[in-house]
Amino acid sequence: MILLVAVGIFAWLALQKFKSTPPSQRRKLILQWTLIALAFAAVVLAISGRLHWVGAAIAVVLPVLNRLWRVFGKHLPWIAPLIAKRAQARQNRENTQTQQQESQQHESQQKPPREPQLTVAEARQILSVSASASREEIIGAHRRLIQKFHPDRGGNDYLASRINAAKALLLKQLDH
Repeated sequence: MILLVAVGIFAWLALQKFKSTPPSQRRKLILQWTLIALAFAAVVLAISGRLHWVGAAIAVVLPVLNRLWRVFGKHLPWIAPLIAKRAQARQNRENTQTQQQESQQHESQQKPPREPQLTVAEARQILSVSASASREEIIGAHRRLIQKFHPDRGGNDYLASRINAAKALLLKQLDH
């Protein structure tokens, strides 16, 4: 019963304050009183055992956070240039990275892939074929080696490129 009387008095005082407040500040007042009412209700529910104390603590902290936000908001004009500088620096980094990626893509599109330079003797040694090897022997040796040293099977790009270059060189030499 005492609690109901206290709530009634609180509501009456809130209504009187609301009536005397200028219309431009009423929204702010409603928000403040709502947060205070929620905090009060959370404390009452926690005391009566119907709400866990952590929930009540969170509800009590909300009005404090609201007030801190307003205090912080007063200093926001001083902080705004710092935030703007940081955002500008981040934007510049992103633009630089994008330009670098675009230039790398542009360069890779312009330059044909460079094959490793080999001599005919090195190519024969890589594929382990003789000087009189036929087209089928070269292709077979290439197939065996590329299956063994392909990047998808535990090899690496360098070895695969050397094997491919050796095959291309020896087949080109056979055609001439």
